[in-house]
Amino acid sequence: MRRSIQWSLQLWHAALLVAIVVAFVVVGHTSVRRMRMQQIDAELAQSAQTLAAGIQPPPPGARRSQEGERRREPPGFDDRDFSMSDFDLPDLDALDSPDSTDRGERRPFDRDGGGTGRRTRRAPFTPDVHLPAEWAASGGDAGGHHYYRVWHFENVIAESRYAPETPHPGVRRWSMQAQPEPPKIRQRGDLREAIAYGDFDTCVVVGRSLAPERAQWWRLGLIQIGTGAAVLLVGLAGGWVISRRSVRPIRAMTRVAENISASNLSQRIDVAMTQAELRSLAVVLNGAFDRLSEALRRQVRFTADASHELRTPLSVIHTQTQLALSRERSAEEYRRTIEACQRSSTRMKGLVESLLLLARSDAGRLTLELTRFDLRVAVDEAIGMVSHLATERNVTIVNDVAPMETLADAGRIHQLLTNLLTNAVRYNHSGGRVRVFADVAADDMTLCVEDTGAGIPAEHIGHLFEPFYRVDDDRNRDAGGTGLGLAICKRIVDAHGGTITCESRVGAGSTFIVRLPRDVGAGMISRA
Repeated sequence: MRRSIQWSLQLWHAALLVAIVVAFVVVGHTSVRRMRMQQIDAELAQSAQTLAAGIQPPPPGARRSQEGERRREPPGFDDRDFSMSDFDLPDLDALDSPDSTDRGERRPFDRDGGGTGRRTRRAPFTPDVHLPAEWAASGGDAGGHHYYRVWHFENVIAESRYAPETPHPGVRRWSMQAQPEPPKIRQRGDLREAIAYGDFDTCVVVGRSLAPERAQWWRLGLIQIGTGAAVLLVGLAGGWVISRRSVRPIRAMTRVAENISASNLSQRIDVAMTQAELRSLAVVLNGAFDRLSEALRRQVRFTADASHELRTPLSVIHTQTQLALSRERSAEEYRRTIEACQRSSTRMKGLVESLLLLARSDAGRLTLELTRFDLRVAVDEAIGMVSHLATERNVTIVNDVAPMETLADAGRIHQLLTNLLTNAVRYNHSGGRVRVFADVAADDMTLCVEDTGAGIPAEHIGHLFEPFYRVDDDRNRDAGGTGLGLAICKRIVDAHGGTITCESRVGAGSTFIVRLPRDVGAGMISRA
């Protein structure tokens, strides 16, 4: 499973889908919660500012004692905690002036008579708190959603009906400030509160419980998790289907490859039904199957042709020996029998050596022995080898190669020239002509063997260098050819790093063109 393409696609798809779903749930839940908290904070701040703005000065002459009936100490609040360092006080002498009766200039403290320097707070005037209309209509519970509490110094002067115990914010300030401070937000367990400071040394706390929101957030989280799980399951199922469809062409290719055997090489992959990403692979595989089929076809044909070529001389030898042993014969008859067996064995030996050369070449083990020699001399020697055949067929051979020294395998080049000249003579007409010439360029040299024979049809030229291939099977067998000469020529040229081609016109003759590198020695040393 670790090496499966389908499982790899599925695992990557599942990991990506899980990451997206988790990110969606977390980001969505966090965003909803943050937005709701911002909305609650804005509502609390607005309510605290509204309540602070509704604080009015007391009626003229009204005064409340420190032990007034509405005084209420907040939990944990100790008046002894007040010190002069907690207040931003104006000049005390100015406050003692009889003109200091306006708002914001009242002296909240008198000097004590003991001369200790401490100040004791006078009984303050108690401001009036005017609730908004919607708060009053809901029974004083801030519209049914909030609770509030108002302090005048440490005295609670107003609070909602069901307000929880709320400690004093612990922030003490003088009533005279350039600009009012914005409400402050604090969290106490499930309670969210806004703190604002009003005129006349008042402090307002407006809060609400977050329990309903927490329940909503919990339900929202469950819904998001359930939705994410459903999306994840559907996505995994869809990914599995897509991954299976993605590897279906690969499975089809596998089935085709499995069905191909030595007896069934006709199946091919349907390229038209293959996706674009795998189409090039399908084309390559079909090409490999074509080459395999062609190689097997050539192998079968090669085996059949080799068997046929070897069977002929063996049959001659077998027949001649049976006739010689069937009865007593004269010395001359025995001599003719032995000569016939020798010719057949020589032919069979040449055929076996040719087959061995082809086998070594196909296995990459055709070695070359490099020597320096004159190419014109090599052509003269090859002409001498086929001169008797040229005489029998009344064919003239002309050597137009200029003297030139080259570095190559002299034996293989001689075999190449002999095979080309033999074919040119055998398939020429009586009184015909064979011409050998060469052309030397800067980088390579060209050696040509031109004849005036019957020519080769165009459809056969592409198969000339295949083993045992014959343009006219009956005529070639009568001429004594085995169909391996041109195949051997191609293997020799390939080993030297060159090319061999044929140009022919029916009725006008043929020209075999051999091109070799000009400095053939350097290339052949690496191949030897």
